[in-house]
Amino acid sequence: MMEQETDSTDKIIEFETTQEDREKMRSEGVAEDEIPPIGIRRYARSRFIVKARDAKVKISLYLDGDILEYFRRRAEPPHAAPYQTQINNELRRIMENDSPDAASLENDILNNEEFLRALKEKLELV
Repeated sequence: MMEQETDSTDKIIEFETTQEDREKMRSEGVAEDEIPPIGIRRYARSRFIVKARDAKVKISLYLDGDILEYFRRRAEPPHAAPYQTQINNELRRIMENDSPDAASLENDILNNEEFLRALKEKLELV
C-alpha cells in the first residue's frame, strides 16, 4: 500500500492499494471486510482528533502458538468475529475490569484510621 501526500496546502492524502497489497493483508490475517479495494482513494486531511479507542494501530506482537490457534478456531464458524477482533475484545474486557479506581479505593479504606477505629468499635459490639 502506498501512501502519498500531495502538496501540503491542499491537505489531501492518497492511498493506493494493489492486488499484491490485498493478498499480503489476507496472508497476515486481516479480515476481508477490513481490506480496502484495489485502486487509489483520496482523503481530505482532518483537524479532528481521533480518540484512542476509535483508532486502530498496527503493531507486531508475538503470541504463543496455542493462543493464536485458539482464537483462529473461534473465528472459523460462519458469522464469527475475526480472530484479531476477538483478541482485541478479550484484551479490552481485561483492561476495563482492571480498574485502578477499585484498587485505590480499597487501599484508601484499609489505610483510613478513622474507618478502622469505627469498624473495630462496631465489631466489639457484636
